[in-house]
Amino acid sequence: MDQPQQKNDSATQQSSTAATFALSRTDVVVIGLICIGIGVALGFFLPALGSLAATFPIPFGDVIEKLSRFDQAWVVIARPIIGGVLGLIAAFFIVSSTTPLAIDEHGITIGRDDDHPLHVSRASFSTAYFADGKLVVVTEGGHQAFKGDVEGKKTAIAEAFTSRGYRWGEI
Repeated sequence: MDQPQQKNDSATQQSSTAATFALSRTDVVVIGLICIGIGVALGFFLPALGSLAATFPIPFGDVIEKLSRFDQAWVVIARPIIGGVLGLIAAFFIVSSTTPLAIDEHGITIGRDDDHPLHVSRASFSTAYFADGKLVVVTEGGHQAFKGDVEGKKTAIAEAFTSRGYRWGEI
C-alpha cells in the first residue's frame, strides 16, 4: 500500500517543481569548442581553401587566393588564432540567441532573468501550442503573448505544460 502512495507523492513533487528548458553549461562549452575548432581549422587550411576557391567563379576569388598565399611566419601563426577568436565570437552569438523557458505552478517565464523576461501568470494564461515550429503562448483575453523559438524538445515542453495543469493544444 505504501508503494502507490510514494509514486503519487513523487509525481506531485515532480509537477510542483519548475521545468526549465535552457542550455546547460556543458552545452555552452561544447558549442564553444566546436565553433573555436572550426575557426582554427579554417585559419589553418586557408591556403588550401583559397586556392580551391580561385578555381570557381565566385566573387572576390582572386582576392581570396592572394590573401591565402601570404606565408610569412607571423601570418601562418595568426590565421588560426584569428579563426579561433572569430569562432568564439560566433559561439557567443549562438548561445545568446537561445531563449530559455521555465514552467512552474504559478506561471511561465520566457527569456533570461537579466534580459527582461516575459512572465505569464497562471491566471492570465489561456493556452500554448506549437505553430510552424515556434512556441505560441496565448493569454486569457486571446492576446498572443509570445511566438518564437525556445530551448527544449517539443514533446518535453508539451508534457511540462500538461503535467502542471496548463492547457495545451496543437494547431
